[in-house]
Amino acid sequence: MKLQLIENICKQVVSLVLLAGICLLYSKGIIPVYLLVLFLLSGTLVSLIFRTFTFILKTILVLIAMGMLV
Repeated sequence: MKLQLIENICKQVVSLVLLAGICLLYSKGIIPVYLLVLFLLSGTLVSLIFRTFTFILKTILVLIAMGMLV
């Protein structure tokens, strides 16, 4: 169980580092098209965006329930 947790965390960290690298290359004017396609095909980028979206949605719902966000 711990190994699976470590594996999932490592995959997410590697995805974030590669995504940051892609963003830096894109800001320099170098567009790594094949890396973006690789991310989309692997599903890593899609799952990362989905998890981030659900986390933000849950946070907003909790704040609304507590009456802090009206």
